Amino acid sequence: MKRIVSIILIILVLILIYFFIPKIKLDSTEVTLNYNEKYSEGKVSARNVFKDYTKDVKVLGKVDTKKVGKYKINYVLNYGMLILKKTKTVNVVDKKNPVITLEGNTDITLCPGCKYEEEGFSATDEYDGDLTDKVIKEQLKDKIVYTVEDSSKNRVSVERKIKEEDKEAPVITLNGYENVTIYKGNVYVEEGASATDNCDGDITSLIEISGTVDNTKVGVYEITYTVKDKSGNTTSVKRKVSVIYPPSGGGNGYIYLTFDDGPSNLTLDILDILKEEGVKATFFVTGQSDSTNYIIKRAYDEGHTIALHTYSHEYSYVYSSVDNYFADLNRISNKVENIIGKKANIIRFPGGSSNTVSRNYSVGIMTRLTGEVLNKGYRYFDWNVDADDAGGAYTDSNRIYLNVVNNLSHYKANVVLMHDSYGHTATRDALRNIIQYGKRNGYKFASIDDSTPSVVHGVNN
Repeated sequence: MKRIVSIILIILVLILIYFFIPKIKLDSTEVTLNYNEKYSEGKVSARNVFKDYTKDVKVLGKVDTKKVGKYKINYVLNYGMLILKKTKTVNVVDKKNPVITLEGNTDITLCPGCKYEEEGFSATDEYDGDLTDKVIKEQLKDKIVYTVEDSSKNRVSVERKIKEEDKEAPVITLNGYENVTIYKGNVYVEEGASATDNCDGDITSLIEISGTVDNTKVGVYEITYTVKDKSGNTTSVKRKVSVIYPPSGGGNGYIYLTFDDGPSNLTLDILDILKEEGVKATFFVTGQSDSTNYIIKRAYDEGHTIALHTYSHEYSYVYSSVDNYFADLNRISNKVENIIGKKANIIRFPGGSSNTVSRNYSVGIMTRLTGEVLNKGYRYFDWNVDADDAGGAYTDSNRIYLNVVNNLSHYKANVVLMHDSYGHTATRDALRNIIQYGKRNGYKFASIDDSTPSVVHGVNN
């Protein structure tokens, strides 16, 4: 009988619990959040069969998602003399790997046998901050491995690859100038060169020099400098040595017709006469307008020498400094190269090398320039026959004719100064007669090239 009573009491208690004691329900009893992730309470409810007590539930505890750890949140409901409680566990974790940043290159090429000098590195973690001092370096044969672990056991590694190899060729630096000009009969003095290598250092003693200069023959010679480093990388550079005729009263008896300050529309008439007479000439050109570029191209295509005079022809600019002179020369040089497709190396100074007007702008500049242009691979020409067509004979074709033919000689290289710029119609009108006189008197005509005997004036500044 007592047993039956006990059973009935148990059933009554269970009915009481089921129908009357509220139950607290959570959507989850354990939550895992990433560091800095926003925390939300989620759904909470409390009710019995007859009534909803959700609003009476108290939430006790806080979650700080900025700090890794395990947090307990208690949900409490006071029901009569009973205290009902439900607990949620919130795990705040850090699953983000640290970041290692390598300074410098990640692929390193070292000279054989050289030791790598650390370029630097850093390590940061979103949670732990600076972890640079916790980085572990492991030096292997072909790489360096950098590893770091944060307080949450997140580990990361990066590599810097190391290769021992020398593929960089040595560097040769010529002593003196890359282009050297000497007069026939003068001794060529070899100035040598130096060589350095990224791995082997100074290897000047390993330079091999080949090539010869025959100072008894006019021509262009090349001296080659070659050096090889321990890894077999080879470099060669060349020096050009021009042997030219010395300036003198002697020559080859040729007539070299030269025209300064063009091109202009008058140049077209001069080209027509030259073509009809079968004569080649030399045109010392200036900048002028691009509208005359086709005239330079025509002259070149018809076999004439295109030489450089000046781009601006402004004495106050070109003779104010060596830098200004070469800036101007480079402009006309680049223009000519763009038109004819090759560099010109024959030049004439504005006013000639003997001009004195340059003293007004820079004392001694012609002395410096006549040396520098030769060292840069140019040859400059003055004249020994002056048509005076830019002076007193400007409008008189007969005087121009006589000025030329009366100063020709079979015992010199006859470099004739004339002009083809705008207004020199008298020069055009005298040209055919000059040519025909030369032919009748056994002269030959040619354009200036590297084999032409030098005709230069004495320098007066």
